[in-house]
This record gives sequence, structure tokens and C-alpha cells, in this order.
Amino acid sequence: MSVRTRFGRNIAILFLLAVAMLAQVPGAVAQQVMVPSARTSLDPFRLSLDQSEAAIARDGLSLQSLTDLRGAIARVRDELRGRSAEIEPHLAQADQRLKEIGPAPAKDAPPESASISAEREQLNRTYSDLDAVYKQVKLLSLRADQMLERINERRRMIFARALLERTSSVLDPLLWIEAARAIPGDVRGISFLLRSWWGYAADNVGAPRIAIAFAMLAGLAFVAVMFARWWRSRHAAIEMANPAQLGKVLIGTRVLLETTVAVPIVMIAILVTLNTFDLLPELIVQVNRGLLVAVLTASFGHGVARGLFSIGRPEYRLFTLDDVAARTLHMHLVWAARAFGATIFLNVLHKATVAPVAITIATNALLAFVIGGLILHLLLRLRVVSGEAPAEASRPGQWLRVVGWVAVTVIAVALLTGYIGLAAFAAERALAVVAVLGAAYLLLALLDTAFEHWLRADSLRARSIAASLGVQPRSLELIGTIFSALVRLLLIAFAAFVALAPRGMFASEVFGAMQDAVFAFQIGEITVSLTAIFGAAAVLLIGLLITRAVQGWLSTRFLPRTALDQSLQLSISTVFGYVGFIAAIALSLAELGIDLQKIALVAGALSVGIGFGLQSIVSNFVSGLILLAERPIRVGDSIVVKGEEGYVRRISVRATEIETFERATVIIPNSELISGVVKNWTHANTLSRIIIKVGVAYDSDPQVVHDLLLACADEHPQVMVSPVPRVLFAAFGDNALEFELRCVVSNVDYALIVKSDLNFAILRAFRQAGIAIPNPQRDIHVFLKDDLTQALPKPGKRKTQPET
Repeated sequence: MSVRTRFGRNIAILFLLAVAMLAQVPGAVAQQVMVPSARTSLDPFRLSLDQSEAAIARDGLSLQSLTDLRGAIARVRDELRGRSAEIEPHLAQADQRLKEIGPAPAKDAPPESASISAEREQLNRTYSDLDAVYKQVKLLSLRADQMLERINERRRMIFARALLERTSSVLDPLLWIEAARAIPGDVRGISFLLRSWWGYAADNVGAPRIAIAFAMLAGLAFVAVMFARWWRSRHAAIEMANPAQLGKVLIGTRVLLETTVAVPIVMIAILVTLNTFDLLPELIVQVNRGLLVAVLTASFGHGVARGLFSIGRPEYRLFTLDDVAARTLHMHLVWAARAFGATIFLNVLHKATVAPVAITIATNALLAFVIGGLILHLLLRLRVVSGEAPAEASRPGQWLRVVGWVAVTVIAVALLTGYIGLAAFAAERALAVVAVLGAAYLLLALLDTAFEHWLRADSLRARSIAASLGVQPRSLELIGTIFSALVRLLLIAFAAFVALAPRGMFASEVFGAMQDAVFAFQIGEITVSLTAIFGAAAVLLIGLLITRAVQGWLSTRFLPRTALDQSLQLSISTVFGYVGFIAAIALSLAELGIDLQKIALVAGALSVGIGFGLQSIVSNFVSGLILLAERPIRVGDSIVVKGEEGYVRRISVRATEIETFERATVIIPNSELISGVVKNWTHANTLSRIIIKVGVAYDSDPQVVHDLLLACADEHPQVMVSPVPRVLFAAFGDNALEFELRCVVSNVDYALIVKSDLNFAILRAFRQAGIAIPNPQRDIHVFLKDDLTQALPKPGKRKTQPET
């Protein structure tokens, strides 16, 4: 062997030894290395939280400062959550490895291997370090949550203070005088803002780039106009060709979406283009964002009004309203949304130009006055248009009118008493509730109509979809029902959240609440995670599908090719189905993070109550398991129980189904089959004995009768040769010699037919041989009335017996 070969072999041996040594401690080295870095990396988080807590403790923080602090703390909390998710699998791996190795042996036990002891000590140290770091991460994350809650509380206090802050009444002329005096300054601020924007663009960008930017904007405008024309012409043809209920809902939803997003999309394209050429300074970006929000608000209200009331096209209207009422509702909702959008943009301008407080208060007062006036005008206008008495109005209409009058009253009282912030909040909240609920109504109608049209089991489309997916139409309808219920719940929850959430809620608060709902949220002491819930539902669904598929494969492919009888095949398939169901439930609970030992403790605590309250159900369940295991009664057996006779068609864990000879289904609880008396005709085999009794005249030859009976039995094909048929001379009857023909048939199902055939054959054979079957004879004595009177003893006289 050459030196190079020996050297290569030695290198390979050393490599294999190194791999084997590393394999003896799986994951421990990596965990041990990870711990110091994880511990030292927590210092920046701790420092950041300390600085944020010191900032929160200061008084006089503005809303913007609180917003910035909340964003910084939320980022730290998210990073801590990610670090916790990184540590958890390593911690679980170390704990699992310790459980596999087991505890150290007792003093009097035989010593264990030194490598095992060393590994246990290393894993204990690793687990302790990981657990310490994990607990520190959890404490820091809890601290961040508490700080966020403090910021939210301060934000709510500022909002409540601003909402309930009393200013001048709208009837106070000083309010409007101060606002009028502030208007010229605000106009000068807007003019300065525009000049500074133009100066910024001219100095930093230059005329050529500005010209290119405007050329691109002109091209985008041309494309937008052409696309809008094509879109309207295309959908106009679809609307004329689709007047059904589904078409109404689809058109209403499409109108809502296109009206809401058309202008905002154009504005976003313009802003993106200008920002690409660096034509937007920071202050202008903030103003444009406010303008975008204002346009989106007004477009959303306009879209809801168009989608709901379908002005000019009553055949596509979802409500049973006439044109005048629909136009009235449409007009008021559109103008209220425009007023709200204009107020949003004006407030952004006031903030950008540092306008006096008086003009901001006047703007909010005008918003509340306009929306309150529109609501009041709408209530009075609808009363005149409809002309119906309150008792004749629909219940939803009555409630909406009550809510409208309450909103008008609150706005009016708040404006007159000087609570302009409260009046503006009530006005915009009333508008938000109407708009969001209208959009939710459209989406729910779309969901219901689509479900009726696509997923109903009796529809052709549902059957086609079910055939494509390989499922039953009923299963598709069930899945669609569950899905539509979930979507409906999410839509209603989102609509309620948007309509009723506080006006000053942070966007980060909203997304933080959604994130907490997705990842984890607390209900008492229980941590619930939507991710875990959906994961558990997915595991349960997949487990049930796998169980169903394997159960079908066993029933149709594998078990029929074995030598097992049909009843045993059914028992195996049924037991496997229950085992698979229990396994799927256990895996889904494990996905939820529920310890099965806790479930066992709860089940043990409830076992007494279950034993008393559900005694019969548990008894039937256990009896069903016994029937499937021992199989004293199998599917296809002919049994007699509780006076019912028939064939066993199905055995479940609760009851057994029996089909009688009259084709009726009798459901017998399994406990009756286990604890009661059951006659099973086919438990051991399908043989059945029949007995035919016949009587002949006394002058008949008994041997001839014997031979004829045996001949009839031997000639029938269903009568078994072994055991052989027998003829018994049973008795000397009153009127005849009594014989019995006893024979065995191969199948109990044909016992009655064989008995009938033998009766026909015996009667025919006896007539041919001249053997009479005597009729029963009776002696009847007839007494006349006089004879009966003489035969009876006379009353008062007693017949005495002579003495012996």
C-alpha cells in the first residue's frame, strides 16, 4: 500500500471519528455557542427600553412625540418576539434530549457511562442558560407591552381632553371674528408654501426634469382616460346582459370599488412620478398625504352611495326604493363625504401653515354643522317623500331614523354649548358608521349571492366544481358554508372596528392589534393565537382527510383482497376510522399547545359526572367497541333481539342498525346486544333446521309414510345430505298418527321457502299414495232448554251422599 493511500485512509478515519464524536452530542455545541451571544445581544434592547421609559415619564409630550415613541417601542417588542421564537426550539431540543438521557442514577445503582454523565451535565448547563435568556426576553417583551399600554392610555387621555374641551359656542360672534381674522394669514401661509415648493423644484431639479415630469404626467393622464373609457364601455355591455340578482350585487360591488380607488390611484401615480424626479419636499409630501386621505374619504362615500342606490338604473338597485328616495339618500351621503374630506385636507393645511387655533375650531364647527344639517334635512325629506306613518315604516328604517335624530341632537347641543370637538367627532362618526355599514352590506350581499350561485349542492356549477375537485357537492356546500361564515364574521368585525374605533387611534395601534390577534392574545390566563388556531384546524382537516382516504383504501382495495370475512373487514375499517379521528384530534390539540396530560386530568375530574350523566351513552360506546372487537354479532348476521328479527346492516359505536324482513330499519342500542339475550341464526354458520309436522289416518301404513317423507326431503336441492333428514313417529294423536320430518337447510335465508316447498311435495305425495290427512273431529252435544233445566239441581235442596 502506498504512502498516499495510507494517508488518505487515515484522513478518512479521522473524519469519521470526528463526525461520530459530534453526533454523540447533537445540538448541544450549537446551543452552548448561541447562549453568550443571545445574552449579550439583549443589552441594546434593555438600553432602548430604558431610554423610552425615561421619555414617557416626561410631561407635556405631544401626540407626535407619543407616536414616535410608540413606533420605537413596537419595533423593540417585535425584535424581542423574534428572539424568543429563535430560542424556543433550542430550549425544547435540550429538554427533549435531557428526557431521553434520563435522570442521574441513584447512589446504589450501577454507574453509568462517563460520556453520558458529561453529556447530561453539558445539557443541563445549556438548558439553564437558555432558560435564563428566554425568561429575560419574555420579561423585556412584557415590559415593552406595558410601556405601549401606558402610551395608549396617555393618548386616550389627550384625545378625551381635546374631545371634551370647551370652547366658544357657535353662537358666539367672537369665534367667527377670530377665524375671519386668521384667514388672511392662513392664505399667506399657503401661498408661501406653494412658492417654497416651486423654489425647491427650480433650485434642486431644474427646468428640463420638470418638463419631463409633466410630460410623463400628461402621458399617464391620457392612458388613464383611455382606460376609463374602455372600462365603462365594456361593463356597460355586461350590465345590460346580466340583470339577475348576482348581476346586481356584482355591479354594485364593482361600482363601489372603482369609484373608491379610481381617483386615489391617479393621485398616487402623480405623487410617485413627482417623487421619482425629487419634486416633493417633506412638507409638501405631508400635505399631499392629507390630500390623498381626503380624496379617498370622499371617493369612498361616493362609491357607497352609487353602489347602494344605483341612481338612474333602478333595475340594479338592491333596495326597494323609488327614484326620488334613492336620489335623496345618494345626494346627502355624497355631500357629507365631500364635506368630511374637505375638512381633513383643511386641517392638514392648517397644520402645515401653523394656522391659529381659532380657524381649526371654526373648520370643525363647520363640518359638524354641515353634516348635522344634512342629516336633519335627510330625515325631514324622507318623511315627506315616503309619506308613511311611523307604524307603517320598516323596523330597520325606524331604528335608522332614531339614530339619525340622536346624532342631530348631540351635534346641535354640543355646538350650542361650546363642545365643538365633541360635535365634530359625533358628525364624522355618524358618517363613518353609515358608509362602512353600507360597504359591509354590499360585500355581505356579494358573499351570500356568490354562495347561492356557486356552492349550493343542488346547483349545476356546484356539481361541476365538486366533480373537478373530486368531492361530493354536499361536502363542497359544507366547506363553502364554513368559509362564508368566517368571511362574514371577519367583515362584520372589521366594519364594527372601523366604524366605532376612536378617531385618534394610531395606525400602528391598529396593525399591532391585528398582529397580536394573529400571533397571540390573552384571554384571562390562556394565550390564544389565531395562527395556532388556523394551524390546528388545518392539521385536523388534513388528518381527517388522510384517515378518510386510508379508510376508503382499506375498504375498497386492501381488505377485499384478504381472506377475512366481510364483517371483520368492516370492523377493521371502522376501528381505523375512530383511531385516525382520535389521532387527528390529539395532533390538533398539540398544535394549539394544549398539553394532553392536562386534558387527561380534566377528563379524570369530569369522569364522575360523565359516569352519572352520560351513563347510557358511555355504556353504548363501550358496548360498541366490544362488538367490533369480539364480533359476537357481525354485519350480515340474522338475529332476533327484543322481539325484532332481521339482518345486521351496520354496527357503530353507539347503536346497531337491523333491517327487518319488512324492509324496516330498527336501531338497537349496543348495550342491549351485549347485556341482553340475542338469537343469532348465523353466528357459527348459516345452517338451519326445519321441522314439518304432519298427521295421517290410523289406517295408513307408517312405513309408507316414513318413506314418502324421506323421499320428499331427499329430492329438495336445499336440504343437506349431512346431517341426513330424519322422520320421527311423534305420537298417537286423538285423530291421527303424528309424524315429524326434520332436516337441515344450507342457508337460513331459505328456511321458509324450503319448508313451503316440502309442504307442497308432501301433500302431493300423500294424495298420490292414497294417504289421508284426517280433519280434527269434535263431539257436540246439544241440550234443549227443558232438558237443561231438569239436569240442573233445584235450589234449596241439597243432594246428599249415602253413608258407606
